[in-house]
Amino acid sequence: MARKSIAVETKAEVPEEWKRKADGDVLEGVVALPDHKKQRKEWACALRKLLSPPDMLHEDGTIKQVYFRPKKVVIHQPRRWGEDEKRKLIEGLALYGVGGWRDIKSKLLPKWDENTLRVKSCRLIGCQNLKRYASWKPTRNQIEEAFKKNKKLGSSLGCWKAGMLVDNDNKDVEKALEKMGGKS
Repeated sequence: MARKSIAVETKAEVPEEWKRKADGDVLEGVVALPDHKKQRKEWACALRKLLSPPDMLHEDGTIKQVYFRPKKVVIHQPRRWGEDEKRKLIEGLALYGVGGWRDIKSKLLPKWDENTLRVKSCRLIGCQNLKRYASWKPTRNQIEEAFKKNKKLGSSLGCWKAGMLVDNDNKDVEKALEKMGGKS
């Protein structure tokens, strides 16, 4: 966009009687020039026309207040995980399996992101490491059984934290699972 030059008179003629006396005192009754406000408004409008987007201004250079109103109002509704979401997650696990977060999200729980669904599944099954359950398509009863089994194993090994079986550095969980022969 090419810049326009603006010639605006910034100094107005000041009547002699308004000027300072030689000793520096200001005369009584000195007021702003009568057209000073008008000049300032004209100068501001000229600058706005030069520098502002055209859809922000009226033709005379005054601001359209509508321009500054939000274009899209987003109303944040708090989400709560309830029994309905839990039921849908269990249904999604049965249909798409553990790890099918994208399908569960798109078809059953669109308001929840994939990572949240993964964490909720960890809590549901009671196991932090869902690699052991990859592609497993459990029923509600199988999920409950897995949770009980994980809780029992975790409690006995000291690896039950925050409501789920957590692997430790000594690989106690992995060793116990090998002895048991399979999934936790």
